Amino acid sequence: MSLNQTFMGIVAYELKKRHITIPQAIVLDTIKDRAKTIGDISKAVDLSYSTVSGIIDRLERQELVERFRDVSDKRVVFVRMTEKCLAFHSTDPFMSPDFFQEIFKGMTKEEEDRIVDSLSILQNYLEEHVKLNV
Repeated sequence: MSLNQTFMGIVAYELKKRHITIPQAIVLDTIKDRAKTIGDISKAVDLSYSTVSGIIDRLERQELVERFRDVSDKRVVFVRMTEKCLAFHSTDPFMSPDFFQEIFKGMTKEEEDRIVDSLSILQNYLEEHVKLNV
């Protein structure tokens, strides 16, 4: 199993316990700092408008997000996290920035240093040898 598969497995497992899919988590991450329109979310996550709208529908049923209209232009609809979601986001250990630090707390300093060194080598190699069309 690759490192990416292992990491995504951990993420999927933790999200499943919370009844959230990976696409739902990505959408929630997109609106964690401020409300956005479905069109803005769609562009940010590189998914179609209809796909994002469906994800928002499911998150609404779970009472994690809510839609509201712009006060100056009633045609514009924004999506934001609900109080329930914000409370969950601030208290759930998995949502904490320290979650992965907790996972790695059993590693020795030497093991951490080796990983950091290896990732630095990989990053430098990719920056020098791989041209990305971004």
